[in-house]
Amino acid sequence: MNIKQDQIVAIKYTASANSEVIDNNMDDEAPLFFMYGRGQMMPGLENRISDMNIGESAELEIPAAEAYGEYNSEAIQTVPKEHLAHIELHEGLVLQGQDDTGAPVMVVVKDILDDAVVMDHNHPLAGQDVSFSVTIEDIRNPSDDELAMGIAAENQHHDHHEGGGCCGGEEQQQHHEGGSGCCGGGKGDEGDESGCGCH
Repeated sequence: MNIKQDQIVAIKYTASANSEVIDNNMDDEAPLFFMYGRGQMMPGLENRISDMNIGESAELEIPAAEAYGEYNSEAIQTVPKEHLAHIELHEGLVLQGQDDTGAPVMVVVKDILDDAVVMDHNHPLAGQDVSFSVTIEDIRNPSDDELAMGIAAENQHHDHHEGGGCCGGEEQQQHHEGGSGCCGGGKGDEGDESGCGCH
């Protein structure tokens, strides 16, 4: 294993699902930085880059179960429309929510009824395999500050929410039109009375 627990890894990548690009930083000046083994990337991606070295590239296929999870038909919730009155709703709207443990989740507006809204708590990419074209730009040991914070120094100036990274972890996307991409915000409002933490 070339990449060790808590090392800082920098990658350039293109991610695709169903032959459509869902995220890409190949043209960005800076790569994506993350702390390895902290759940900041989808497990299937971390597992498959563990033996790679700086400068190596690979084409990787991540099955749904190791990406955004299999689709769960029971993860549907009906919310009174009045609880979402502050949101301009439409089918397919992706909102930021919380699960029963307070962890961030993505919630998709599945249907809008007369007095209720049907919410799908599956990630918009649940059930889909994800393909990655990835290059390892850098691997380095973390500083003491990075270890204490659990965040790469390159990310500490951002409004960072652990568990993110563009490629998976737990980080979610707020109010994304169309519901596909993989980057985004953080947790929903804990005091939201809708029960799904949407805002």
